[in-house]
Amino acid sequence: MTYFGKHCLVLAASLVLLSFVATAQVRKRGTDSLSSSVLVITPRFNSAGHFPFTGSLLNTNLNFDLNIFYERKRNGFFLFKSVDLVDPHSGVNYFQPGIFHRFEFSSKVQMRTFFGYLFSQTQGFRDNDSDYYTAASVYWAIRENLKVENTALFFDLSQSSKLADRLLVSYFNEGFKIDLYVWHRWEWASQSHATSASLAIGFPKIKITRSLSIANTISYQGYLSAEKPSYAMQKGLLISVAFPINVETNPKNRGRE
Repeated sequence: MTYFGKHCLVLAASLVLLSFVATAQVRKRGTDSLSSSVLVITPRFNSAGHFPFTGSLLNTNLNFDLNIFYERKRNGFFLFKSVDLVDPHSGVNYFQPGIFHRFEFSSKVQMRTFFGYLFSQTQGFRDNDSDYYTAASVYWAIRENLKVENTALFFDLSQSSKLADRLLVSYFNEGFKIDLYVWHRWEWASQSHATSASLAIGFPKIKITRSLSIANTISYQGYLSAEKPSYAMQKGLLISVAFPINVETNPKNRGRE
C-alpha cells in the first residue's frame, strides 16, 4: 500500500473512533466529573501545507491535521498534529502540544497564555530543530457578529528566537464567516521581517449529529512584504474541510468560539 493510502486508512479509522468517543461523552453530559469542561476534537483536511500561526504556505500537497482542545476551570491543554499525505519529509509534518490558562477580564475580553514544545518531524519523531514556544492570545468580542483576536507567538526559544504576531478579524453573518488575517514574522538574530495576509470565507456548517458537523473554508494567502522565509510560497489558495466534534459539557459556554 502507498504512503498516501496508509495514511488515509489510519485517518479514516481515527475519525470514526473520535466520533464514537464524542457521542459517548455527550450522552454522559451532566453526570460525570467533566460537567464544567470543554472538549473539542477537530480533524481537518487541507489542500495546501501551511503554518497557521506564522502565516506561511509551504506546498500544494494534500495534508491532514488533528487538533484536540480541552479546558476545565480556565486551565487546559491542546494537541495539534499535522501530516503531509504526499511527502513524509516536508515541513508540514510536525506535532505541537501545549498547555494554557485563560483570563476573563469581562464578558467581551479574554486572554489565554500558552507554553509548549514544537516537535519538527521531517526525519523522525523529534528533529534537531524542535524547540520550545510560548504565546499570548487576546480575544475581544466587539459585537455578537464581530470579533478581534491577536496572538503573539515566541518560538525557537533556545536556538534562534523568533516572534510571529497574528491579527485576526472575524465577521459572522447568517452562518457565513469572513476572516481577515495579518501576520508579521520577526527573526531576532538576522533582524529579518516578513508580513503576510489572508482572506478566508467560511461557509455555514453542516450538522451531522448533535456533536459532529462539517465546516468548509476557502482562503487566499500571500506575502505583502518583499522578504519572506526561504521555505514559503509567495502566495496560494487554501481549501480546508474540517469535522469539528464538540463535546462541550458546560451549558454556559455554548456558542463561544
